[in-house]
Amino acid sequence: MNKNIILLILSSIFILSCNEKEKKTSELLKKYDKIRLISYNTHRDVYNSNYKLKIENDTVIIPETSIVDNIILDKHYSKKIAEVLLSTENECLMADCYNPRHIILFYRQNKIVDFYEFCAECGGSVQSKNINFPQFCTGKGDRIIEIFKEMKLKNDGEETENFKYF
Repeated sequence: MNKNIILLILSSIFILSCNEKEKKTSELLKKYDKIRLISYNTHRDVYNSNYKLKIENDTVIIPETSIVDNIILDKHYSKKIAEVLLSTENECLMADCYNPRHIILFYRQNKIVDFYEFCAECGGSVQSKNINFPQFCTGKGDRIIEIFKEMKLKNDGEETENFKYF
């Protein structure tokens, strides 16, 4: 087959997949009025009785943790993070732990309607029933950490002396 035809076919497939990714991201972001990102000072201990994530009066209640970052995402970062969350990994590696230190809250009319809590280190996640992101995986965690570093978050997802996972 002619090299130009192969190049044209591959280019077309790439453009179509980019358009599909853009469409999914756009559709997700249109569903919400605002998106908030919260990070915790330590992982939420999911291995004891405090496991249940509580949302009351549009506030997240996580016993024995303090909030480090609490920001409303602008359109730029909402899109970047949504693209990562909606992506699929060819190889999905996950650890057997779950030490979440970040949660994304999705709002409509100033009410929390969805959430997505995750551990950037191990790749584990928990999400509300109305959203359906593919598995998080450690590869997505690496990409999210890069975005968090770009955002200059205090808790960028990497373990440090101040922010321990274990």
